[in-house]
Amino acid sequence: MPVALSHQGAFGFALQSAKGSFVSPNTWLPLIQEGGRGPADSLQLKKNYVPLDLADVNAYQSKYFAAGAWAEGNLRFPLIPGALSNLFSWIQDRDSYNQGKWASALIDCVEEVKKLTDVKVRQVTFDLIKGQPVVCTLQVAALKMDSGTTPSPSMPTAAPYIFREATVELATGGGALAEDVNCEKMRLVVDTALEDTDEGLRLAATAEPVQLYNLAGVRCWGAFSRDFVDNEVYADFATGTEAALTITLQRGEATAELALPRILYTADDLGLPGSNRQRIVEKVDFLALGSLDGQTAPISLS
Repeated sequence: MPVALSHQGAFGFALQSAKGSFVSPNTWLPLIQEGGRGPADSLQLKKNYVPLDLADVNAYQSKYFAAGAWAEGNLRFPLIPGALSNLFSWIQDRDSYNQGKWASALIDCVEEVKKLTDVKVRQVTFDLIKGQPVVCTLQVAALKMDSGTTPSPSMPTAAPYIFREATVELATGGGALAEDVNCEKMRLVVDTALEDTDEGLRLAATAEPVQLYNLAGVRCWGAFSRDFVDNEVYADFATGTEAALTITLQRGEATAELALPRILYTADDLGLPGSNRQRIVEKVDFLALGSLDGQTAPISLS
């Protein structure tokens, strides 16, 4: 009896030049679990059937209508050196109307191939944890999903970036960026301001969604844990001093940079752990801000 094995599956995507036409994937990325829990692909087709309750001498729900079909869910994969330019473009690039890029995607689940057209990123989370690969989780929404044919993926051969290949730079005390070797865990969240799928989609006569609007520029926030070897970050939090943050991933000639030119610390969880066998670790929440002239986004991916 044949068995559908996870290693036989694949995920790939390609950016579309315009809405409406499927493009065969040219970027393939391996999916990864988070801590051994849950599926890396939770992208689902939402049929959205609505049963009718009618006064029609029938005691049972027997009639229904389709309120529109679309797909949404999460994709989780590690960041791979040399395979990130299309991903970063999908997340952050906007046209003259401040609208994000459309993409096509294939997810090969062995016995079924999910073929997605007109896919947009809703939210992305970057996780950097000491001793682990650097992982990206995409929340996406797609106007169309149907069955595709088995692809011929071209997976990158490089191993994922890992935490020790990340250089973290912080600006403290109102000064310039400088390397900080004390951060040991970080999460960045980028929200694309995509309208709610079930409320904001326009429905055509066929009851299919026809648009996914980005309602504003990207929003960004995050948190990090830092070995408490000095009080520079805490002092900036206490005084309300703005900071800056840059994370650079590098392996050989391949680099990736996540730059946040203005961050404001919104919480600093600093306290004694209540044990003489633990370190004091500072846990900090922050909000990333755009420039006052509106020309610079709160985060830049390159």
